Amino acid sequence: MVLLLALLFDRLFWEMRVGLNLVLFALAAMTVAVARHGWKGISVPARAALSGSVVSAAMVHVHHSTVAITATVVGLVLFAGLVHEPALRSVPFAIPQALLAFMKSPAAGWNGLAGLRGEGVPAGSGWRWTRIAILPVVVATAFVQLYRVGNPKFERLTAGVFDGLFDLLEELLTPHLFFFFFALMVCATLVRRMAPELVACLEQGCTDTLVRMRIRRPHWLAPLAMDALERERRAGVVLLVLVNLALLVVNAIDIGWVWIGFTVPEDFSLKQFVHEGTWALIWSILLSMVVLLYLFRRNLNFHPRNATLKRLAVVWVVQNFILGISVFLRNYHYISFHGLAYKRVGVIVFLGLVLLGLITLFIKVRERRSFFYLARVNGWAWFVVLVGLTTVDWDSLIVRYNLRHDNPGEIDIDNYLHLSDKVLPLLYADLDKVEHQMARHRNNRVRWVEHLDPAEFRRDLDAKRMRFLRRYAEQRWQERSWADDRTMAALLAQRSHGKP
Repeated sequence: MVLLLALLFDRLFWEMRVGLNLVLFALAAMTVAVARHGWKGISVPARAALSGSVVSAAMVHVHHSTVAITATVVGLVLFAGLVHEPALRSVPFAIPQALLAFMKSPAAGWNGLAGLRGEGVPAGSGWRWTRIAILPVVVATAFVQLYRVGNPKFERLTAGVFDGLFDLLEELLTPHLFFFFFALMVCATLVRRMAPELVACLEQGCTDTLVRMRIRRPHWLAPLAMDALERERRAGVVLLVLVNLALLVVNAIDIGWVWIGFTVPEDFSLKQFVHEGTWALIWSILLSMVVLLYLFRRNLNFHPRNATLKRLAVVWVVQNFILGISVFLRNYHYISFHGLAYKRVGVIVFLGLVLLGLITLFIKVRERRSFFYLARVNGWAWFVVLVGLTTVDWDSLIVRYNLRHDNPGEIDIDNYLHLSDKVLPLLYADLDKVEHQMARHRNNRVRWVEHLDPAEFRRDLDAKRMRFLRRYAEQRWQERSWADDRTMAALLAQRSHGKP
């Protein structure tokens, strides 16, 4: 079955762009894996990974977006780690399990050939014969090649034999052959259990609830003092008091400035306000999470006098959540002024995941949860969000939003030509709006857009359409997608109405 899937992989992907081939392979590989284990033999996390992979694969055909392709690959890796180890529960452990299986697949395949040699033949006999027959030849060939380089007469003497040998090896060891070996490794990872239970055993030792670690000492020794833990508690209290006061001032400023009646003053750098300021604040939130994880990593959670520390930590989490809302509003104001773009959408998504991380951190501090709990919940949240992103045609959404924007003079017109080919019908249908945005931008004191000539923009747009038409005409069935078919149909409909 691995060999058949590898042949299918080779047929679908060799020298092909990603398209329908990824959909077909993902469905075929997951079907084989489910058939091997049975639906009841698959754990709930593996079923979740399977469902997410199916949705992402379908969106590869529907939207043909980079995020859909990425989500499908991530879903397959996650599914491969979970389907063969039912005990696994989390994304951070399942992905290393799959990668370990991928790296072990060559050795597992070699050992699997023992079943083809017949009964009574030891599994390692093939490797012993390889060492006897092949390794001496390889080592001797290396020495002969060195002698050829160092001795011209010896090189002329052996030129005919070794040059022919190297030509033969060059013909045999082709890129296609290595690609097929890669296909075998991928397919074996998806449908066979090859990795040891090391990762699963590590995860089994992890729990969602923290357990107090007691240091047992002989009864004749005095119990350990709590001085070190008490000093750490006091240092944590001082630290949290200071950062809470500082963050309180920052939040008060943001609420009065960013939350209520925000306007862009004259000569104000909105780009610096959002780009540099946003990421600085996001990094401050992430750093605060690291600090709290360090403080509440072990027995400080069980200190009899940690109530003040926990209250301060909860206040800091709440304040960081308010700071996250301020960061979101900064990005919202930037979108209201300059329109949508990939990075601005990415900031919103990333910030949403950070805020979810703060909520789970709040639960960890209050309920004495472990770091494994945070990794498990947030890992699945990241996967769900990644799959959810595949269901939206972001390129078309960005173009539609920006063409209807209330501030046409500040839209990045150049970005229209950097988006995927799916936006071609939208741009041709609304060239008048694009030209209006160019005209408004020419009135700005600072011009930061290159395409301000409608004729030049139309030439570049026509060139983009010609590249799409050429690619579409040269597509093989493995590379097709519904997104390209819809784009082609829309362009043909526009041509029939005489619009382009």
